[in-house]
Amino acid sequence: MQDISSHKIFFTTFFESFLAREQEDSTPLRLKYEHSIRVFEHAGRLADSGEFAAAAACLPLPFPLLQRAALLAALYHDVARFPQFYRWRTFRDASSVNHGHFGVKVLKAEAALKEESPTLRRLVQSALVLHNRYCLPPKLPPPIQLIADVVRDADKLDICRVFAAHLASGEPRSSTVLLAVKDDPELYTPKILEDALARRVAAYADLRSVNDFRVLLGTWQYDLRFAFSRRRLAQEGHLQRLIEDLPLFPVFRAVREQLLADLNN
Repeated sequence: MQDISSHKIFFTTFFESFLAREQEDSTPLRLKYEHSIRVFEHAGRLADSGEFAAAAACLPLPFPLLQRAALLAALYHDVARFPQFYRWRTFRDASSVNHGHFGVKVLKAEAALKEESPTLRRLVQSALVLHNRYCLPPKLPPPIQLIADVVRDADKLDICRVFAAHLASGEPRSSTVLLAVKDDPELYTPKILEDALARRVAAYADLRSVNDFRVLLGTWQYDLRFAFSRRRLAQEGHLQRLIEDLPLFPVFRAVREQLLADLNN
C-alpha cells in the first residue's frame, strides 16, 4: 500500500479538532472517524486486488496515481461529517447539507490536497461528490468511474458493519446513527420491500423504520461493482446478521429469503 501517512495525520488532527469542541455526545464523531479508517482499509485491499489492476490497465493514467487516488478518496470521503454534525447536529443530508459536495469544500478550505497533482485532486474530489449518490450518472470518465466505484464499494462494506454492531449492541439506539428513523418492529415501507424483491437498490428517501434500514442495506449487494467486494460482504457476516434480524412477520419472509440467498450465492 502507498504511503499516505501525512494525509492520515491531517485527517486525524481535523477529526480531533471537532472532538475537542464537542460538549454533548462525541460518539457519532468517533463512529465516523472509525468508519473512515475502515473504509480506507477496505479501499486499500481493493486497490491491491487483481480486479483493480485489470481495470486500471485499461486507463490512460499511471497505476500508482490511480491507486493513490482511490486511497485518498476513501480516507476523505466523509471528511465533511465532522463539521456537518458540529453545525447541524445530524448526519441526515436532507436536513443539513450534502456531505459529498461539502467534503470537497472542506478539502479546498483546508488545502488538504495541495501537494498532490491536479489530476489526482480532480479524481479525489469527483469521488467525494459521487460517493453518496443514489446511482452514478452515465458516461463518467473511466478514471473517475473507477475511483468512485472503489469508494462506494468500500463505504458499503463498512456501513454494514457499523449498523450491525449498533443494532446488536444492547445499548440505546442513537437517533443520529439511524438517521432519525423510527425504532418500531411493526413499521415498514412497502416501496422498500418492493425494491428488494425487484433486486433494486432502495433509497434513503423512503426510510421510515429500522426494518427499512435493514432491508435497504440488504439491497446494497446489488450495487457492488467488484466481485472482491461481494465476496467480502458475504464472508464478514454483518449483512447476513442484519437481514436475519428482520422481524419474523410474514411480510418480511420473501424478502429475507431472497436477500440471504443472493448474498450467499
